[in-house]
Amino acid sequence: MNTRSKDVDILNVTFRGKEIKAILVYKNRKNISIKIDSFGKVIVISPPKISKKIIKDIIIEKGDWILKKLEKYKDREEVYRQRMFITGEKFLYLGKEYHLVIKKLLEDSVKKSNCRINIDESEIIIQTNDVSTEFIKKSLKSWYKMESERIVLERIDFLKLNCEIMNQLIPASVKVKEQKKRWGSCTSQKNIYINSKISMARLDVIEYVIIHEFSHLAHMNHSKKFYDLVKSIMPDYKDKENWLKINGYKITI
Repeated sequence: MNTRSKDVDILNVTFRGKEIKAILVYKNRKNISIKIDSFGKVIVISPPKISKKIIKDIIIEKGDWILKKLEKYKDREEVYRQRMFITGEKFLYLGKEYHLVIKKLLEDSVKKSNCRINIDESEIIIQTNDVSTEFIKKSLKSWYKMESERIVLERIDFLKLNCEIMNQLIPASVKVKEQKKRWGSCTSQKNIYINSKISMARLDVIEYVIIHEFSHLAHMNHSKKFYDLVKSIMPDYKDKENWLKINGYKITI
C-alpha cells in the first residue's frame, strides 16, 4: 500500500545553497502555515487552491527561520532510524511515543536468553537476562509482530461487525509479516499481508490500512472506484494517509 494522496505532496526548495524538503498538506483553511515538527520535518499546511509556486516563494521568504530551526533538529531523524536499543530511546506504540527501559535481570542457572516486555503510561519496559543489542532488537521485533497480529485481528472483527461492506470482502488469508516498504499488500490470489510494525501506528490508521487492503479484493488498482469504496467505508481516510506520510519514518525497528 502506498501513502500517496492528492492532499499531501513533497516540495523541494533550494535556499542559500541548501535544499529544504517540505511536506505539503492541503486543508480547508484560509491561510498558509509552516511548522517544524520535533524531528525536523518541515510541514506546510495550505488551502487547496494555492499554487505550488506561491507556496515555494513563501518557503523561501521564511528560509532563514526554517534553516535555523532545522539546525536544531538535523540529527534527530537519523538517530530515530539508527536505533541503538538502549534505555531512553523512543518507540511508537499505537501512535504514541514511549521511552524504552531495559532492566537487567539477575543471572540464574538458566543460560538461555529470555525477556518480558510490558508497557505502562510512558515506557516500554524490557526485563531480560540478555541486554545485548541484537537480542533486544530481536525481542522488540517479535513483540511488535505479536501485538500487530492481535490488533489486526481485533480490528478486522470490529470493522466487520460495524460495516456490512467489510463482510462482503473476503480474503483468502490475512497474515502479518515484515515488510520494508509497504504498510500492507493484497495479492491477486486474495492474500492480504499487513506490516509487522503496524502496531506502532494509531488505531484508526491501522483500521485504514486494513480497509485499504480489503478494498483491493474488489479493485486490484488505485482507481477512482477503488478510492470510492475506501471512502464509503472510511469517509476520512485521507487523514490517515496523511498521518502515515508525515509519521511513517518513525515506524521503524
